[in-house]
Amino acid sequence: MMGSGSSQATVDANAAWFADNDQYIENQSKLECYQHTQRAVEREVRGADALLDIGNGGFFNFDTALAGHVTAVDLFLKDGPGPTANSTFKSGSFLDLPFPDGSFDCVMQQNVLHHVTGHSIRENFANMRRCVQEMFRVCAPGGKAVVVESTVGSVFNLFERVVHGPLSWVKRRGHPVTFQYTAKQLLTAATASGFELEEFSLIPRGRWILQFGVVWPTLLTPATPIKLVLRRPRAAQAVRLAA
Repeated sequence: MMGSGSSQATVDANAAWFADNDQYIENQSKLECYQHTQRAVEREVRGADALLDIGNGGFFNFDTALAGHVTAVDLFLKDGPGPTANSTFKSGSFLDLPFPDGSFDCVMQQNVLHHVTGHSIRENFANMRRCVQEMFRVCAPGGKAVVVESTVGSVFNLFERVVHGPLSWVKRRGHPVTFQYTAKQLLTAATASGFELEEFSLIPRGRWILQFGVVWPTLLTPATPIKLVLRRPRAAQAVRLAA
């Protein structure tokens, strides 16, 4: 059950935007930033026995053969086999992952958190914290979580807080409304959930990046992609989630 304040307001908009958006996938494959991301991800998933790829969107940007088995979960996927012999698709929400506690030795999300927006800034932060708690819950003791996320500085984060409400009311087409967090906000949520930080690194941006689905010069964007490698301690007690 979702905790109090956890509600994703952009489900339909995300579904419309990402469903069969081949151009979006093609743009990612060509840009240097996402090539760096692929290498960073493959370094972390190599050797995982059971890997969960959250918000997969129906395609993998890494070699699934590096892991024993890969389960991709997204609101827009249908339950069934994935595109590779060792992959499975599962329909489900990041806010309430449809798996038992401790199911995976590696749990990963790539640029999904800023899409799980609510109707207010308060809901945005509640959703982000809930998602991180869900990653902790399904991660096995001793396992790790990999968070690849586009982050912003504190000044732009304040600007987002001002414009998020109006944008949510007036924006109905194109790329869905997002809300990006600072690296510190993500780290705070991770440690509060019970994770220990194992690695924090910046992913090189290259010359171009996707901003609201458009190829954009990195010099003109506040977005900075980061990678967090988080470890669930073997003896840690699970964080009690909101009922």
